[in-house]
Amino acid sequence: MTRRTTRRGALAAAGAVALGSLVGCSRRGREPRFWDDPPSLDVEGVPREFDQPVPNPPRLVPVDVEPAVESAFADRVDRLLSPIPEPLTEERLPNGEIREQIETERAAAREALPGPDESLPPLRAAERYAAARGHAATVVGTWAAVTVEGDPEAVAADIETVLQRASETLDELPGTAADPSAGAAVYGPIERWYDESRRRTLVGGNAGPASRANPLRTGESVGEVERVQSLVEAGRYLRDRYRSSLADPEAVAEPLRREAERVGAKIGERLRELHGGEPDRLRSSPGTEAFLDDRPVARDAPSVSQLSTARYRTFEDLRFDPIPLDDYQPDHPATAFTRTLLARVRFRGLDALASRIEDGEAMFPDDAAAVGAARSAAIESAAALAGSENPLDRWLATQFLPLFAEPDGALAADDRSARSTVEAYTAYRWIETVTGEARTVTESVSDSFESN
Repeated sequence: MTRRTTRRGALAAAGAVALGSLVGCSRRGREPRFWDDPPSLDVEGVPREFDQPVPNPPRLVPVDVEPAVESAFADRVDRLLSPIPEPLTEERLPNGEIREQIETERAAAREALPGPDESLPPLRAAERYAAARGHAATVVGTWAAVTVEGDPEAVAADIETVLQRASETLDELPGTAADPSAGAAVYGPIERWYDESRRRTLVGGNAGPASRANPLRTGESVGEVERVQSLVEAGRYLRDRYRSSLADPEAVAEPLRREAERVGAKIGERLRELHGGEPDRLRSSPGTEAFLDDRPVARDAPSVSQLSTARYRTFEDLRFDPIPLDDYQPDHPATAFTRTLLARVRFRGLDALASRIEDGEAMFPDDAAAVGAARSAAIESAAALAGSENPLDRWLATQFLPLFAEPDGALAADDRSARSTVEAYTAYRWIETVTGEARTVTESVSDSFESN
């Protein structure tokens, strides 16, 4: 048993007060605060833009979307928007709030449509077309709710039909693939579309447009139904096209289920350590202090703040994701496996970050150049995942690449400060850390697949 694990047991016995004292939570405001007297940093010396671009999302589905299919999706957007007057004047629609939603959503629909020169991976293209169709349906649903020129419920398929189509498609996944890793990368995101629509998007008694009295909410409901319908169509198309491309297909559902359970067991072990052996709280957050050693740490130090942010994101997803912990068995193998894989990588990243804090790392850049260096290191690590031959690495890259948007935006902002600049620096350090840990996890998973 490690020193950290031994201490967990002692902390569990000592109670919440002892836990809080690790980072000064029980000192009633007397704990050290990093930002009371931080080191100096030349904020103006930090670039606002960088030459090194964030890598493009990698391809997960190894087939192309046929031009005729792309045209059909784009044509659906045009047909949805065609009845709406342009420009939409105040005389035609006096209500400014409703008029603003129509104009905003119409612009969003056109912006979401992939341009003729954009080269998008199939899954990303499907999501863009679905977003465009959702925005366009919101426009016409809102318009129909306040005029006599249409029926909101006639814009898209009814919600029960779309839910049924999503369920039928989900039940047929994951099916066959080149191997379990490829199957997880291809089918995991598609399963996730339908799983989320059934559990979050199109659920509840007021989910359909008929239940919405407010025209704004009616339009939004119509848009959500259309967006999910678009994903159903795209998912079926990509599934069939991928399966037809396989030279030697194999069933992957059971291997993915077994590996999700194996990795889930590893996560369960770590959660029990963090919670001091309390099994009924496995999916709840134990607090940042559970990851730290006994040494006093300024609670708002950049490294501790980043640990808290990463912990929050990890446990927020853990609460709802279909991760097999203890006796729970998720219904959909590809979704369960990919979300379990992501959680395992995050936990390894959290432990690695906590170890740096225990070694005295405050994660404050030495100078302005260190911020750019941290970003470059994060991009190189993420790019290695995105360009890997392992489909699981590429799938994980799609989860971590969006994390660059927040720190890049903070550095480009006109009102950036020392604190926001340092927070961007810590975000880059987190991306580098967690993407580095990813390779260790995926290599272990690949070995497990090969041995079974």
